[in-house]
Amino acid sequence: MDDNRVRTRPPGFLLIPETATFLDLCVAACCGWVFLRLVGKVKGGATKELDEKILRMLRQRDNPTLPRGPKWLPQASQDITSLGSGTNLAIASSIAVGFLCLQRRFRAAGFLIVSLGSGLVFCYLLKNFFLRERPKVVPHLAHFDVGSFPSGHSMGAAVVYLTLGGILSRQTRRLLKKAYFLSVALVLTVLVGISRVYLGVHFPSDILAGWAVGSLWSTMCTQIARWLQREGTVEPPKSD
Repeated sequence: MDDNRVRTRPPGFLLIPETATFLDLCVAACCGWVFLRLVGKVKGGATKELDEKILRMLRQRDNPTLPRGPKWLPQASQDITSLGSGTNLAIASSIAVGFLCLQRRFRAAGFLIVSLGSGLVFCYLLKNFFLRERPKVVPHLAHFDVGSFPSGHSMGAAVVYLTLGGILSRQTRRLLKKAYFLSVALVLTVLVGISRVYLGVHFPSDILAGWAVGSLWSTMCTQIARWLQREGTVEPPKSD
């Protein structure tokens, strides 16, 4: 065997640009459809009964001020829900931007700032457009601002963490590293949303809407980043 022979490995199915683009477009279309369906059902009151039923199920039947589960779970939910706050989202974003700057990928850092900033502004505008009242069926276990639909924490977490996961995964060629970035982002987004329902400050439909529109935004940003990398506007991933 010739040791000097260059060994090549065919790219995986998910690494083919056309396949990745197709999957992104499918995810974006599904998320947009889910959000529009939820808007119609929430406005018509179709989700109210199920929303309130789920909130009651998460509380003690004889004392709705007490959530179900072990004693440590309410405090853990408070800690988890803070991961979707504006302060912590800004910290996570700053860390990612700093990492890209250390890698001298300044255009990627700039794109990340624009993507996250515009996504959070969009979240603010949506909440102020719908102005759905917060749940009253159970006592609230966390502070909140005005407006319940879509969930700001859930949408913000999806916009920031999924966009970070998507764009950071574009900075490496290794499939395992890509999967790690995306998996961590997905887990954080899901946990933040669940914590909001558990604390009684959001209806489940608020969370689903936040996840849907936030995922739509992050998918669009990831796809745009892919296009910009092909054009050379944003730095392509380095060999690793």
